[in-house]
Amino acid sequence: MHADTIATWAQVIARALQARGHDPLPLLRVAGIDPATLHDCNLRIPLERMSALWRAAERITGDACFGLQVAAHSLPTDFHGLLFAIQSSPTVGEALDRVVRFSSVISTSGQVSLEHGPDHCRLLYRQIAGVQVEQMATEALIASGLRHATPIWGGLDVVRRVHLARPRPADPQRWEALFGLPVCFDATHNAVDYEPRLIEIPLRSGNSELACTLDSSLSRYLERLSRHALPELVRRSIIRQMPKGEVQQTVVAEELGMSVRNLHRHLLRHATTFKELLDDTRRQLAFDYLRQSHCSVNEVCYRLGFNEPSSFNRAFRRWTGESPGQWRQRALGQATRAPSGPSARPGPLALAV
Repeated sequence: MHADTIATWAQVIARALQARGHDPLPLLRVAGIDPATLHDCNLRIPLERMSALWRAAERITGDACFGLQVAAHSLPTDFHGLLFAIQSSPTVGEALDRVVRFSSVISTSGQVSLEHGPDHCRLLYRQIAGVQVEQMATEALIASGLRHATPIWGGLDVVRRVHLARPRPADPQRWEALFGLPVCFDATHNAVDYEPRLIEIPLRSGNSELACTLDSSLSRYLERLSRHALPELVRRSIIRQMPKGEVQQTVVAEELGMSVRNLHRHLLRHATTFKELLDDTRRQLAFDYLRQSHCSVNEVCYRLGFNEPSSFNRAFRRWTGESPGQWRQRALGQATRAPSGPSARPGPLALAV
């Protein structure tokens, strides 16, 4: 599988190297990366070259924590609009949904997903089968996300802890100091835990109209760069099928020129399934539609391809623990009020993204 990373991310590594007193140009050239491309967000760098740069950076710095320090040199514009879309999200939960939906803007080398449990909300960074990603690279991305998202949460104690898929180091306190959070090592997957009680808290910076505009911009970006990105193609086919009724995997597979079996096999390589994509797409659109006060709950139900309102109600309760009507009443009622919630400890370096 071809995997790549936005070119501006290599620029962040170069800044961090310069701050440590190292000339990044020789390392970029050894990795096969043209320094002239680092400012162009429309260019992508193959994963093997980015991995070579990370290995060279770890070798020259001799610091296993270098990835966490890279985060301090990232800028909002290095994420090509993704950070601004997160900032415009009406709630913490929708901000995390956008991280999942648009993570491939930054890199297609991994699969980001959101896992909801009875007492946790976990953002997972999984490896894709057959794709080897440097652990330092994933840690830099997590730390950068946390650093930039902290101001967005507006003082709320949103982030609980970080999980890292690396052996426990001799100096774990240094990692916790750099993250500003508890860190669990030897994890199965790299992940960040969020406080589930705060997922639906409105964000002061939320702006639904702007968030939708940025969603469109990010979708066009992905379309230009990754017309072949299967999960995104499946999502778009699902959206086209929804107004016609219950979405059928056979119809989506046929539209993409595949058998159902091949579609399933290729989606597994992206660490997802058709059922997960359908459920995630419905959830995201449900939130957008329910915020449109002129759109009845029954209309939302049929727009999402559910045959019966009861099916929509069951799905929505599974997503949120509330009925669509209850969620809408609360969301529209809070839209004009300032967010309130428990105050947090001093914000971590963390970007809760």
